[in-house]
Amino acid sequence: MDLFDALHNRRAVRAYSESGVAANQIRSVIEAAVDAPSGMNRQPWSFIVVMDRPRLRLWSDHAKAFLLRSLDGQPELKPMESHLADPAFNIFYDAPALIAICATVPDAMAQQDCCLAAENLMLAAYGHGLATCWIGLSHAWLNSADGKDALALPPTMPVVAPIIIGHPRDDAPPKPPRNAAHISWIGD
Repeated sequence: MDLFDALHNRRAVRAYSESGVAANQIRSVIEAAVDAPSGMNRQPWSFIVVMDRPRLRLWSDHAKAFLLRSLDGQPELKPMESHLADPAFNIFYDAPALIAICATVPDAMAQQDCCLAAENLMLAAYGHGLATCWIGLSHAWLNSADGKDALALPPTMPVVAPIIIGHPRDDAPPKPPRNAAHISWIGD
């Protein structure tokens, strides 16, 4: 895999085939994730793999209900209200697997390190011909008491990056437009 191909062509995919993901591919993308840099080399991450579509569908229903109850306090979710209320909408997009990257310590640096691991994981998945999508809509419920119970997580261990993974059903979506980088130069 060419690194720049992966950087420029990996996409968030929201349509998955019926095929599952092999455990060795999951292990491979997690191995790539743990090669990410981390502050002071703490490597403050843990991975929970859920390979159970019916369970993910149930969790989607729980997460949607949780978010619908939170709309008043989160006006940014208001445009998603009709999706969240739609029984057919699955926030995990019927993907065959979810990899939840969790911080093993509850501090901001650990969360940043988990984000670096997530990017490595998504690029490695692309290298295997797999597709991924970071599911931000699941974040609040997965970090609730019920979500943590479902994941068997202690209260002090936040889910940072909930990423679905699977074989894409269709060709990758087109590249969305990007804004030009704002660059400020200081010095020569």
